[in-house]
Amino acid sequence: MIPLPSSCEGCPFYKYKDHPDNSFTPDFVVPSSVVYFIAQNPGKDEALGHRLVARTYHGYGQSSDEYEEVQPQPLIGATGKAFDTRFLPLTGLSRDEVSLGNAIRCRPGKALGLARADELPLITATMKLESSKADIVNALKHCKAAHLKVPDSVKVVVTMGRHAMFAMTGLSKDEDEYKKKQSVLESWRGYAVNVSDYSASTTVDTSIYHSLLNLENGQAVPERVVFMTMHLAALFYGDNKRFYHATLQDYHKLGMLLRGEWPLPLPLWSNKGPVEWPSYSAFDTEYNPDTAELYRWSMCDRHNNLYAVEFDSSYNSRLPVAVGSVVLIQNALADISYLSRIVDIRNVKLEDMMLAHSVLWSGEPHSLNYINSVYGTLNRYKHLSADNPQLYSALDAWEPMQMWRSYFIPEFKRDPQSWYVYKKYRLPLINIIDKAQRSGVKLDSSRLTDVQAILLERLEGYRLKAQDITGDPLFNIGGSKRLKEVIYG
Repeated sequence: MIPLPSSCEGCPFYKYKDHPDNSFTPDFVVPSSVVYFIAQNPGKDEALGHRLVARTYHGYGQSSDEYEEVQPQPLIGATGKAFDTRFLPLTGLSRDEVSLGNAIRCRPGKALGLARADELPLITATMKLESSKADIVNALKHCKAAHLKVPDSVKVVVTMGRHAMFAMTGLSKDEDEYKKKQSVLESWRGYAVNVSDYSASTTVDTSIYHSLLNLENGQAVPERVVFMTMHLAALFYGDNKRFYHATLQDYHKLGMLLRGEWPLPLPLWSNKGPVEWPSYSAFDTEYNPDTAELYRWSMCDRHNNLYAVEFDSSYNSRLPVAVGSVVLIQNALADISYLSRIVDIRNVKLEDMMLAHSVLWSGEPHSLNYINSVYGTLNRYKHLSADNPQLYSALDAWEPMQMWRSYFIPEFKRDPQSWYVYKKYRLPLINIIDKAQRSGVKLDSSRLTDVQAILLERLEGYRLKAQDITGDPLFNIGGSKRLKEVIYG
């Protein structure tokens, strides 16, 4: 292992330089590389210079590994093997064409009292890259300044995980964070931002649309771009497993970015609606969540004609629509009542993007924000809801139409059984649930009381049986931690 060099002096973690688990792993820089991948910090294999060549599985969770000795460098262990063979090829690049680094190049975890040497203190939503006094923030800044040397040939820096993302962009908190249901990394993975200087320690401006291009003398030239994705090692644990498919798509999208195929230019749109409704369209609305008052609707047809129209409640006539016309909605239950004010919905066939996604990729999130991050043709545009609300509304019809045609329909064609499930079992739920939401559901309260009594009696039987099995008269089957300890040891 390589000891911490003198250039690490001044870093808060340098005082742990003599800890037996700590060591330094330099970046692996290819001078002509166009992409620089930055992970979190080295694992044991990276620190020792053990490149995983092959892993053979023997069943029952047992495996044997074959290694070769190399210079200590990033991403050469099990995560690096997955990177080389499963993810990087989706970009069209090979390992010898890219540079590799870590946000922190040592392994201070055990010295800090953490469980593993390659573990780091968390980045919290209150930390600021420019001003935080936390050791982890100062360590990230010092390591970046001392050891990150990005070749001039690099077009994109890819951050793998939250620590690398914070070091390169300063993003620690998303103002929306999807109503606190997901982290800033989850809300930004699959997207990219422009930065003025890869070596700077400043937070990027997310109040603008990052087109990832800059006009210079009338010509489009690449900016310095930071593209954000999950750390591959995290995809094999806990809830992060649901982002495995999305991360594969991120690497595919990175290849598109390098080829100039993503993001597409922002589309043109009209604030005056069509004279008649098209035979195939995507539809979205903006309404007051407190009063349910509709104030804008948007629509994109199959020819990419795009509209964002302010709704006038005094205008009562509907647009003519041909029988059998298809209307794609992100979430039909949210918008079906508003669509009925604009066209006669008895004449249209609905498609629901979230329901379709739940059939095709059942284990993943199904919000439009997530779906856009995986398949969208545009970079993240959430800030436009305040800056340019009409354009924001237009894009919420544009993106579903592009994604439906480019990804959803081809995927259904590859998997016709999923299409059958979607059409026969999922789509009919729209009208059933919509009716229930409007008229309510009849409830037999006396029967409900009887069922409750039966369930409580069963639960008491399970509780007594669990106490008998464990020999613990106080055993609580509602305590998941204790339950797992008993079952799995």
